[in-house]
Amino acid sequence: MKTLTIATLITVLLGVGTALGQDKTGPAQAENGATHSAKALTVSGRVSADGKTLLTDIDSEWSVSNAETLKGLEGSLVTVRCYVDSEKTTIRVLSAKRADTGSTYASKHGDSAFRR
Repeated sequence: MKTLTIATLITVLLGVGTALGQDKTGPAQAENGATHSAKALTVSGRVSADGKTLLTDIDSEWSVSNAETLKGLEGSLVTVRCYVDSEKTTIRVLSAKRADTGSTYASKHGDSAFRR
């Protein structure tokens, strides 16, 4: 009887512990009260000339809530890590870096692809 009570108590405690450890899936609250996605996303696109919007590679336009983070990147292709608010079509940029636009290829004439 004592063993059954202890086993039941341990099972209940493990159940409560796993329930408390679950991740929230709802939208998170920002410091200014706006809701945004719970996870940061990585998005590529082109920054507008004024730096206040981002045109993504799937032709959707997002306004940037903290445009000062894109200062100096106006008109260029960037990859940004951001929180997305899809209701207001705005993003909050966490970090931004210029995208690698050009790749150079070199060939060695000694490679097996050039031998016949």
